[in-house]
This record gives sequence, C-alpha cells and structure tokens, in this order.
Amino acid sequence: MNQHTLQYKKHLIALAISSVLFSSQAFAATGPQQQSDKKQLLDLERIVVTGSGGRGQTKLESSVSITTLSAEDLAREAPLGTADLLETVPGFWVEDSGGETNNNVAPRGLRGGEGFRYIGVEEDGLPVVYDGVWVDFYQRQDITIEHMEAVRGGTSGLLTTNGPAALVNFITRKPDSVEEATIRLTTADYGMYRSEFFYGTPISDDWKMSLGGFYRRSNGVRDTEFTADHGGQLRMSLVREFDKGQLTLSAKHLNDHTTFFVPIPLQNQDDPEGIPGVDPQHGTLIGNGQRLLQYLQQDGSYQTRDLKDGQHTKFSTLGYNLDWELNDRWLLDTAGRYSRFENDMYILLNFDNSTLINANERLDQQDVTAMLTQFANEGAVAARYRYVDNGELLTDVSNLNGNGLVTTSYPLYSQYQAEQFVNKLSFTYEGDQHTVTMGWLFAYVDADALPVDQWQSQFLTEVKDNARLLDIVAVDNNQQVIGQLTDRGSTGYAPGWGQATAFGTSTSHSFFINEQFQVTDKLRIDGGLRLEWLELDSTASGTEFAQPVDGAFDDNGNDTDNNLANNYVDTPSQQFLSKTRSETETAWTVGFNYRLSESVSTFGRYADAFEMPRLMSFGQNIHAQNEADFNDSVNLTFGELGARYSGADLGASVTLFRTKFNDLVERNFTGSDGQVANQVIDTITDGVEFEAVWQALDDVQLTLTGVIQDPKMEGFTGAFAHWQGKQVKRTPKVQLRLTPTYYFDDGDVYLTIHHLGERYSDGENKFVLPDYTTVDMGVNYRFNDTAALHVKATNLTDELGLTEGNPRAVNDVQAGYDYYYARPILGRTVSASLTLNF
Repeated sequence: MNQHTLQYKKHLIALAISSVLFSSQAFAATGPQQQSDKKQLLDLERIVVTGSGGRGQTKLESSVSITTLSAEDLAREAPLGTADLLETVPGFWVEDSGGETNNNVAPRGLRGGEGFRYIGVEEDGLPVVYDGVWVDFYQRQDITIEHMEAVRGGTSGLLTTNGPAALVNFITRKPDSVEEATIRLTTADYGMYRSEFFYGTPISDDWKMSLGGFYRRSNGVRDTEFTADHGGQLRMSLVREFDKGQLTLSAKHLNDHTTFFVPIPLQNQDDPEGIPGVDPQHGTLIGNGQRLLQYLQQDGSYQTRDLKDGQHTKFSTLGYNLDWELNDRWLLDTAGRYSRFENDMYILLNFDNSTLINANERLDQQDVTAMLTQFANEGAVAARYRYVDNGELLTDVSNLNGNGLVTTSYPLYSQYQAEQFVNKLSFTYEGDQHTVTMGWLFAYVDADALPVDQWQSQFLTEVKDNARLLDIVAVDNNQQVIGQLTDRGSTGYAPGWGQATAFGTSTSHSFFINEQFQVTDKLRIDGGLRLEWLELDSTASGTEFAQPVDGAFDDNGNDTDNNLANNYVDTPSQQFLSKTRSETETAWTVGFNYRLSESVSTFGRYADAFEMPRLMSFGQNIHAQNEADFNDSVNLTFGELGARYSGADLGASVTLFRTKFNDLVERNFTGSDGQVANQVIDTITDGVEFEAVWQALDDVQLTLTGVIQDPKMEGFTGAFAHWQGKQVKRTPKVQLRLTPTYYFDDGDVYLTIHHLGERYSDGENKFVLPDYTTVDMGVNYRFNDTAALHVKATNLTDELGLTEGNPRAVNDVQAGYDYYYARPILGRTVSASLTLNF
C-alpha cells in the first residue's frame, strides 16, 4: 500500500467516524432552529434580479428557466472552480477535469470543449469578460460571493453580451449595518491549504465597507511533483446609502497560478482503464522531468519556461453601481467596470493517439534510420534512448515503465493582455400594468497581446506518471554517442505551428428594451429587443518558418555539433496585416407567465439570439484563407415551455425546450502540420430539464435535478457527410443529480449521486465515452453559532469516467487504438472546512 493510498484511507475512516458521531444526535427533538436551516424548496419565492426587467419578481412568477444557489448552497458544493460549481445547473454539461480553471461548460445541447461560449458570466449584473473568453480564469469562487443566479435561454441574449444561451450572475456580499466577519479555513488530502475571509462594517452613518478574498496553495488533484496552484484574490467595496438609492464602489485584484490537466494514456476503449505506470485517477505525465523545458532561439541561446508558472492570471477591476429612484414610477440603474486582464498560459498538450507508440518501433521510424545513415561514416551502428536529466543510456526499452511506450508532448504558450471597460445604463418605468426597461450597454476592449498559440517544439518523453524527457541518439560499438536526433528532448524547433503575434480592439454598443405587461392578475406577458453594433480592429504578424540558427552550420554547410534538432527555429514575421470588421445583429424574445394558483405557474418563451465574432478569433485567424469560417457570428433560437410548483413539501420546475445553434464551425485536424478543414453546421436539441426538492420526512430532504435531451448535428457535406444526424460530440443525452440530505439538530449529512449518460468523443460517433456515476458525501456540523465544520469527499468510489477523448486527433479519428489519450474526471479527494462567524 503506497503512502498516497494510505492517506486516502485515513481520511475516509475519519469521514465515516465523523458521520456516525454527528448523526448520533439525530434522534434529538427537532425544533425551529433545524427547520430554519433546511434548504428551502427550490427558493421559488426568492426574488430574482437576473433575467428580468422589473423589481420584486419571484422565481415562481418568472418567465425564464432560472436556478439559484444561496450562500449555503455554494458552501456545500465547495467547488474546485467556477465550472465545477455550474454542474449544479440543469441543462449545463460541465467538463471540469482540467483542474481549477480553463474548463468547459456547454448549455442545452452544445458540444463540449467550447470553454464558456454562449454563456454570459456576470458579476453584479456586468459582464466579467465581454466575449466570454476564458472567463473562469477571472471569475473565482470564495465567501465574498453571496449567491448565484443562472438563466438558461430566455432573456439571456437580451440582457447581456455574448450570452445567447445562458446568463450566470454572481452577486457579491455587501456590508451590513452591523460589524461582521467570516473566516473559512480549508484543507484537502492532495496538499491543498486555503484561507478565505470577509469583513464588513459601518464606517459612518451613511457609509459601509467590506473587505474579503482568498489565498491557497495546492499540489494539485493530480500529482505534479510541484506546487501546481498558488495565489489568491482580494476584494473591497464601499457602499453609500441614500434616501432614494444606493451607490457601491468596488475594487478587486487577482494574482493566481493554476495547472492545466490534459488527457492521459489509457487502454480498452470499451471499458476504459489505466495502463501500467500511469494512475488514471490521480496521475499525470506532467512532473519535474518536464517542468523546465528549454527553447532554442535564433541566436543559439535557450529560453527556459517553468511549468510551475502554469496559467498565470492577473486581473484587476475598479467599478461602481448606482441604483436611484427618480420618482414613484421611474428607476435609474447605472454601473461600470474597468478591468485589466493579464494571462500567460504555459501548458503541455498531447497530440494524436498515434504518438503513443511502442518504444522499439519508434527507433525503426524513418527519421531515426536517416540519422544512422548520416552518421554511419563516423561509426554510428545503433539508436538508443537517453534520459535528458542524467544522460543515462537505455539499452532495453521493451518493457519501459511496464508499458514499453514513448510519446510526444506539445508545449503551448500564449499571452493575453487587455484592458476592458463596460458600462450599463438603464431606465425602468413601473406602471400599474406595464414595466418597461430600456438602456444602453457599452463594452470596449483594447488588447495589447492577443493569445495567438505558439507551439514552439515537440518533446519526446517516456509514458509514466511525472514522465522524464528522452533524447534519441546514435551510438558506436562502444556505446559512445556519435550524434543525436533530438535536442534536450526536443524533436525540433521548426517547422512548428507558428510564432505569430497579434493585438487589436473591439467596440460594442447595445441598445435594449424590455416590456412586461400584466394582462390580468394571473397572466403576464413580456417581450424585448436588443440591437448590437460591433467593430473589430486587429493586427497580426505571420511566422517565418525554419530560420537557420546562428552557428548551426560551418562555412561549408556542415552541421557543427551533429545535432539534427537544433539547426532551425521559427520566428515571428516582421510583416503585419491589419483588418477591421463591423457587425450588426438583433436579438429578440417573447414570453409569458400564468399563475394557475398561488402555488402553480406555467411559463413559456421563444428567443432568437446571437454570439458576435470574438476579437481573439479575429486576431488569431487574420491570415486564414477561410477567415469567415472563424469570424462569423453564430445565431441560435430557443423555444421552451415550463411549469413550477411550490408546495409545503414539494418544490418542482420542469421545462421542455428546443435549442438550435446555427452556423457552428466544426474544425477537424487533417494532418500533423495543423492544417484544418472546416464544416459549418447546425445543432438541434430537444429535451426536458427538471428540478425538484421533496421534504420526504421532517428530517429528510431529496433534491433531484437533471436533463434528458437528444442533441443532433446537421449540415455536414463532402467527406464528412456521414456525420449527418450524429449525436453532438462530447454531449450527453442524460444527466441526473440526486442529493438526499438528513438533517439533525446541529447539522446535516448528505450524498450527491451524479449520473452522466453515454457520449461520443468524435463527430462520427465511433469512440464512445461510456456513462458513469459518481458519489460525493458530506457532513455539515455546527459547534455553536460561531463555528461550523464541513467535511466532504468527492468521487467517493474513485470512478474512472471520461469527459473527453483526444480533441487533437488527426481527422478526429480516435477509435481503434490499443492505447489512446482521454481525460478522466478527477479522482477521490477529501476536504475539510472550518467556518468562523463573528
């Protein structure tokens, strides 16, 4: 039994003992305190601020599909990151296996692997990132978030930018009229230590202030051999109360590093399992052996990058929000935020499944035999592997690390630096029957550096947890190295995928109007329109491929060091291309809510929305011949019909929906040179979403959420015509989440059972990602009014479930390999949080 396994068992035993001890008080009489602490039945009487143009509207009265999470819900989830948290929203398919950041959330039938596309993520009603790119780098979870509201479809395309499919709004915690403080300390069994705090206090009769944030260090759920995640966030707000309104001034600064986990080698595609040397639940090829990679420069020097820096994000904001009652009928709401984004992304990726190759067979490939021929006159007789870190020659690799494999990693570096200013101004008229909201939303982004991917080299490694770099060398009869095919593990610095640079600006103006008409006491209808005008301006360089390195050749053109990999590099071109583009799009929606009784309502909606072209894509693909494929807007339509019930023992919401995404670009790699062939397609999804909370007994509550849907792709032609009608790749037809909770006087015990249906990693639907079920378990225990403990085990059974296969497969061909790349969910973890309120 290894030390890691022993730690797990100890934590699980402690968790089980805690559960028994805490549950032993369950037979005590229940009272008002217990009842008030129970989760409300879907909070259907909660007033919501997201997705509605008026005030005082509850979830039961809403005409949109909306899910809310209270501060208690957020604490119970204890999410690893923002994507992990959104797994609680029905209709969202979440791929959160990449770590804390850079994950994927897909709304209502959209394919996986798209980041947060089509989802508008807001904080206090303003977009965090105008075009939604990499938003989970910048929106982090801590106890300064008071609650969350998530709208699927409906008015999302009307009331925010680039959120046509969903709108998620994080509402921050504001200071109260009395001094208060919260401290939360968290640790986990993978070497994670985290502290969070919130402090709020009045500072005069009219002013209040708050301060809060987090700091954490973590070795990573997958063992990287170094501190994978480290950094934190600080937030401050000032609130001024007036007789007719409220002014909030806010500031936030984030400085954080996170590691990105990519697919790992597995075997048996029908029933995925690990291979010798690689732990599928907690292992990764990333480690100290690849931490400090060196990249050759044209002048012959080397640049070193540290994988510990990982995805380094700096994010600073200054904002304001003013709510003002102009008179009995008119309300003014204006808010603005300046943001400074900095993100240096340095990660290691795998490529095609064919790069998982038998080590002996790799030595028989053409480039190796050509090397031996070239150095034959100097005595070369055989090719060998050599560890880069200590120079050890390997003589027998037939069972290297128990699997006999080698592979190639592709480091990716990109840089994003931008300033953003967003401002929202709206006026609301509240009449006896009519509520009209009209306004203007402005967003300006000035990017000094757009994240054009730089694939600087390919590096050869063994296949094992924390793999080490390998060189392929030519040796003579005395096992002396005569020459080498690789350089410090690199198979060559050219030709690569480019060293381009890009920068640019985007300017967006949106004008919107939304009308709610109370036709009768029971029936309310609403409709709205948003017109957006966008201008993009981008400049980008190309790449000068295969430029000779200074000193690589002598005057006669001979290689000066018998190293075939360090002779050429790619460099950025000094020729730049600039382009501008203007786009105008219109979104509109109509909906209704009908109260059948005080506890039952029905609602329906149709929406036609859009996603604008993104500055990042416009800059990245400015030289592409098929540039329009990358930079066109995407249109989508939603139709939904739902019902809600709010009873004494049951709260439920059910929504039938149809979603159609138009003009999606399906990209498929066609060769190792990175050339792609694009198909512009549509996806159509019919489904049903549901949420229900049942108070089965005084002390037992059951929560069920989920979606059953049929996502299909249409519009394929030519070589990909046989993909027509296939299931949208990486998207499940079934998701179910059941949470039984047992309440006792001083806390609760709960399980969360999450089932994911079968998916396909490829568009042809040949590579099945099997269904899987995970189980989480947690205990909340209140010592007193001041202190509370939360212990949680995630993926209790250590389930091996796949969120994706190999997205970098040539021609999307992923099936049929004995060994293949796929990304499993994260393995079992146990965490404990102590929360102190003062």
